Amino acid sequence: MVVILGKTGETLPLDLRAAADASARRVVERAHADNATALVGLAMRLGLDEDEAWDAVQEAFIRLWRGLCEGDQVRDPRAWLASTTYRLAMDRHRLARRIRDLRLRLLPPPTPSLGEENDRLTVWTAVDRLSARQRAALLLRYRLDLSFEDVAAAMGITPGAARTLASRGLATLRAQLVTREGSDQ
Repeated sequence: MVVILGKTGETLPLDLRAAADASARRVVERAHADNATALVGLAMRLGLDEDEAWDAVQEAFIRLWRGLCEGDQVRDPRAWLASTTYRLAMDRHRLARRIRDLRLRLLPPPTPSLGEENDRLTVWTAVDRLSARQRAALLLRYRLDLSFEDVAAAMGITPGAARTLASRGLATLRAQLVTREGSDQ
């Protein structure tokens, strides 16, 4: 008799393994017939396009089949498939974000257009007209990219006070720039 090694190390007769494979096949086929379309819909709602959604769902079914063939106990295939499809969709989002971040790091920084440069100068000129403390908070936070804790340490105030100064400074800037835009038109 031919034997194979099971998941937990025990030996299984070949005919038992074939029975386990047939049982797994029936479970997967039934789950596919009942849930594939709904799982694709879930994946698409999670932000995947149709092809990516079908790929994720197919991968979930392959994982279910492999797990069942290896002896994994799956009480509710539908819930298991939904969870696996969700994780696969999130993995695809993480991969896309990593690729996008890598591209941004590898590409040269875009040169600002004349309009963008003028807007930037307008904003920083308006910052120069703020009170000294608001101006300092905004410069430290947004020009030097310091955390509010570091801004507070630099200014000798609490982090809450640094946030308040920055918030009030931004509100003043918004009001000034909206008023300026209205008078330019």
